[in-house]
Amino acid sequence: MILTVAFSPGTHVSNLTLMSILKMSYNIFTLFYGSFTRMMNCYSNVQLFKEKLARFFTPYISTLNLSNSDLLDHYSGVKFLPIDTNSYLCCQRFINSLQHRHPQVLYTTILFKDSLIHSGVNKEDTKVLYHYLVNILFPTHLDFSDLEVISKTLQTVGRYLNGPKNFDEDDSIKASRLYLHTDSTNGQLTEVFLLVYHSLNVTVCLMIDATSPCTKKFYKSVDSFLMTNVNVLDTLLSRQVRPSNISSGPVESSCLRYLFYNYDNLACRSTLHSQGKLVIPPDFMKLICDIAQSFEKEGGDMDMMLKTLTDYWIIVKKCRSRVLFCLITNKNINIIGITDEVRKLTQTMFSKALFIDV
Repeated sequence: MILTVAFSPGTHVSNLTLMSILKMSYNIFTLFYGSFTRMMNCYSNVQLFKEKLARFFTPYISTLNLSNSDLLDHYSGVKFLPIDTNSYLCCQRFINSLQHRHPQVLYTTILFKDSLIHSGVNKEDTKVLYHYLVNILFPTHLDFSDLEVISKTLQTVGRYLNGPKNFDEDDSIKASRLYLHTDSTNGQLTEVFLLVYHSLNVTVCLMIDATSPCTKKFYKSVDSFLMTNVNVLDTLLSRQVRPSNISSGPVESSCLRYLFYNYDNLACRSTLHSQGKLVIPPDFMKLICDIAQSFEKEGGDMDMMLKTLTDYWIIVKKCRSRVLFCLITNKNINIIGITDEVRKLTQTMFSKALFIDV
């Protein structure tokens, strides 16, 4: 099967980014349909198998903005919400109580807006599920700017983003299926039902044992629990994102922009982008992508500082499983000033990232 993708004239997307987008496309397919091997076993007729693939990949690929894809799409990382210990323990108590009352719930993932709070599935499944929620499901169902206004006037606006639209349907309600990688299955995929519930700014994803049917009674029970507890969770987490609780630092500098990625926990932060769109000249991102491709091929740590023809500076620091790209647009700065700026950034924003000083 060959799928054709159109690019805008003059567009350059690195092979590194294209390969990552291709892998994510397959991983999204696997998340909802299982592996190709499983599909081949289900469809002994090759033509039927191809038609199934086309029904998924054709509309999915049409949603990709490949012309504007760059290193951020290569990493496809996760945005975490930094919260204090007490707030995290409250989230854990919420999850434990939910799964104790509903033992058929095997795994739980919680997001505040588009920031991850907790994920009960492994790292690779978390990456794919987060990508699906933030880039596919949320844009078609949610407008967080409107929800902020709604939350001030209503106690709850809780609803399922998938599953039942109301509880007047038949007793057995169709739910989305997921295929997860779990340690207990020796590489085999575990089939679960996906239930996504959203209220105010909080989204709760429940992964339910596929052997337990999602009945109307189950949905009502979960809905009753979530309606009571998610609003409390929303109030708690909202305090964590108030401007007074967000530290300022070099990140606010208009002369220094950065992209940080942690391979261990998938954490990704970028001021090279705003709302997912590149805010630096494409030529600089192309250069950064080329650097990333070279050190991913060679492996090992890296500490690089280079000056462009336009007198901008690009600094790359890779240590163990962390990588930081910095772009400094101050043409009058010297090497000592660059060293100080990058050190301030790493100490303020990434003090636990174990970077070696420039």
